[in-house]
Amino acid sequence: DDAGGGEQAHSYEFSRRMAARLALLVLALAASADGFAAPGPLTWSRAPALRSSLSRPVYTAPLTDRVPPPMMRVGMMAGNKVSLTKKNVRENVGEVVSSLVSTLEKVLEEELDLQPLDLPVDLERAEGVVDGSKCVIENSVWQTDSFRKVHIELATFFNNAGESAGLDILHCVLFPRPEAAGPEVPMFGCDVVCVRGTVTAAIVDLSPMTREKRLSAQWADAFDEGCGGLTEFQEPREIPEFGTHIFGDRCVFVRPQGAGECQQFVKLCGEVLKMHCRETARRTKGYTPSREEVEEAHQGQVHYCEKQSENDKTRKILEGSFGVEWTDRYMSTLLFDKPEALA
Repeated sequence: DDAGGGEQAHSYEFSRRMAARLALLVLALAASADGFAAPGPLTWSRAPALRSSLSRPVYTAPLTDRVPPPMMRVGMMAGNKVSLTKKNVRENVGEVVSSLVSTLEKVLEEELDLQPLDLPVDLERAEGVVDGSKCVIENSVWQTDSFRKVHIELATFFNNAGESAGLDILHCVLFPRPEAAGPEVPMFGCDVVCVRGTVTAAIVDLSPMTREKRLSAQWADAFDEGCGGLTEFQEPREIPEFGTHIFGDRCVFVRPQGAGECQQFVKLCGEVLKMHCRETARRTKGYTPSREEVEEAHQGQVHYCEKQSENDKTRKILEGSFGVEWTDRYMSTLLFDKPEALA
């Protein structure tokens, strides 16, 4: 019994430490565009369906086909195979994160004509060690005519026995194309951190790209009409200082209380995403931004990425799990990339 109590105490302490660290991480990632630009030209993957792309088996290449950074070699095992856990994140996240990712996927499937983008294998799935437990991250990225990147990131943790540690992260962001959408189309983003079934941080936001950093009347009115009834929660959270420079005035950042509010937040995210996709379609149909509008939208995304990059909490947490080299590459090619320079 004493041994069991010791194990429980250790597990609780691990969860407490990781909850604190993940709360910092989600603030740095929340609604953050976390843009994507692969080191080389992006390649089109003609997978016909979103869900089949997300759930495809994880590719494990021979060591001769890739040379990961030193910290990533912790995942290399005999037989030239990769994986400490051999478990997909999607199959091991808790109920809230599973429900949210399914809701987001359903909306994306119904509202957008997605074309999956290939990621380098060690960015599509990454494994590292945090306080003796395994952190596994899986990323999926797509693009459309109006969005240069649609990104879903899932992360979870396993103990040394390969069992879930009860710590899950979901991150989703849509980056509009400046040359197609202009400055009126904001960036949709949502993040959730869940610790042993309890959501400790949940945020959904539409980040403005205009110089005034305010949502246009089109998006503000659509949000209020379609989503306003879902924004009241018992425990709202304070936006961090860096977020005040980039998040929109309809940002919802909360700690949901109980199953009812968790379900409400999942529904809110789905409704905001659906509204955003539809308003983007209305805005971009037959619309060609002027040079000045493209420049404004471009600068809005540059400003966003620069502000996110000023927060070093994300870097420190990733470096602690994956090392400096991999973190530099991850942040510059998947999290905080800037749009291509204008011609």
